[in-house]
Amino acid sequence: MAPAIRHADLVAELRTVRERGLLRLRHTPLPALTAAAAALGSPVDAELAPSSIASLLDHVVNGMGDGTLATACAYTFGVIAGTRDWPAQSRRRRASEVYAVSPERFRKHHERMIIEYAAEEILRLCGGQARLPTDEGLPLGTRRRLSLGPPGRERHVTVCRMPVQALRDMDILVSSENVYLEMSKTFKSSLSASLRSAAARRNDVGELIDDVLQRELHDWSRAHGREGLAVAPGTVVATSSGELARTGIRRIYHAATAIPRTHTNDYDVEPTGVVRAVGNAFHLAGQERDRFAPPLRSICFPLFGAGRGGLDPGTSFAYLWAGLEPQLSDGWEVYLLTRSTASCAAVLRSLTDLGARPE
Repeated sequence: MAPAIRHADLVAELRTVRERGLLRLRHTPLPALTAAAAALGSPVDAELAPSSIASLLDHVVNGMGDGTLATACAYTFGVIAGTRDWPAQSRRRRASEVYAVSPERFRKHHERMIIEYAAEEILRLCGGQARLPTDEGLPLGTRRRLSLGPPGRERHVTVCRMPVQALRDMDILVSSENVYLEMSKTFKSSLSASLRSAAARRNDVGELIDDVLQRELHDWSRAHGREGLAVAPGTVVATSSGELARTGIRRIYHAATAIPRTHTNDYDVEPTGVVRAVGNAFHLAGQERDRFAPPLRSICFPLFGAGRGGLDPGTSFAYLWAGLEPQLSDGWEVYLLTRSTASCAAVLRSLTDLGARPE
């Protein structure tokens, strides 16, 4: 690591990036961030340095995982596609919503924490002399529609790379849950935790007043005599979307695919449970489709077990695809939600191997 790269310098420059935005980097001297990008093997001449710094920040966000920290960081710096031209106030407001606090509270506490942590991550990367990835699959915050099958009989699937909080206008969003239908705590980094937090209703100062998704799951368990008891792997339970309805998400389907390992914080995910969950999700969607106006037509699946289930993204996709492929021609718009560089690249590679082609 070059001696000139200091944490304090990175913090100061990251604050400048937050204020000015990624689109104005070309006219902003950022010697510490430029040195960090160079140390990681990226070109840093006058023409390419801004894009190299943007790639560095994207890589830092990816390294934070799938939780609230990564999502808030992505909005803070405008890494998510479609936010680069947002003014600083809009990015701060959207990032504050991730933590369900006011923009002023976010500015005084969370934003400082995020910037300082991002600087630490950059120093860590430089210290290890890691190189920035060149194959990221898709830019964060974007999606790609793919076609499979011969002309005239194509089937379609859309791969999304974004945090779940950035997803918009999706009729059904499927979440992976444990077989006890107990969602992750809101401070965790899982999809279940992110959905639980985003769907909850809060008062003006951010205090929780209705844990919508978990409340409705408890109601279902009570009505079906399963309180405190496990359901069969592959069981799917529908709930409302709570506050996520504001973003166009209409239903949450909770797929019980994670089987807790005794005396650990880890889970097992079985392929048969995933296949059943996918089939049950489509069956339930078919039952509910015409109960809504307009009818339900889009459904989005995660990579089951790719988090604490311990599956690598390629294996997780294989489990998912076994249940998904027979359903693709049933009139549904099917989406696959990925968040990290590795998971997105793995899904795109797997689909390409299956003959998928971009539209």
